[in-house]
Amino acid sequence: MLVKEIMSTSILCCRPDDDFATLQNTMKAEDIGIIPVCDVQKHVLGIITDRDLLLRQSDGKKAVQLMTSPVVTIDSNEDIHKAALILSKNKIRCLPVVESGKLVGMLTFKEFAKKKYLSAEIGHIIYNIYNN
Repeated sequence: MLVKEIMSTSILCCRPDDDFATLQNTMKAEDIGIIPVCDVQKHVLGIITDRDLLLRQSDGKKAVQLMTSPVVTIDSNEDIHKAALILSKNKIRCLPVVESGKLVGMLTFKEFAKKKYLSAEIGHIIYNIYNN
C-alpha cells in the first residue's frame, strides 16, 4: 500500500511571515497540533507544533523563527512500511507528504489506525518514540 492511499489530504499550512498569534489562533480554531510552514508554491520550509509554540512563546516572532527545519518528509508514492520506519527512526508523530517537493498531504497515527492490519507498525512507532 502506498502513502497516498492513506494520507490525509485536508491539510492546512502557514506562511513564513505569519505571526505567533495567528499560528496560535489557527491551531486552536482548527484543533490541530502541527502545521507545516510553506512558501507560495507549497514547498515545505519547516514545521511548527503546539509544543514549539509553548516553548518559544513570543508575540513578536514569525513562523520562520518558530519552525523546526529541515523537515523530514515522504513522497506520496512510497510504501507505508517505509513511512512507518521513518516515523519510528526519527521519533516523530506526523510526516508531511510531498509530490515533486510540494506538500500534498499529512501522514499521522490516525491514518495508520484506520487500517487495522497496520497495528504492528503503529506499535513499533509508538515504542520507538516513547522508549528510546
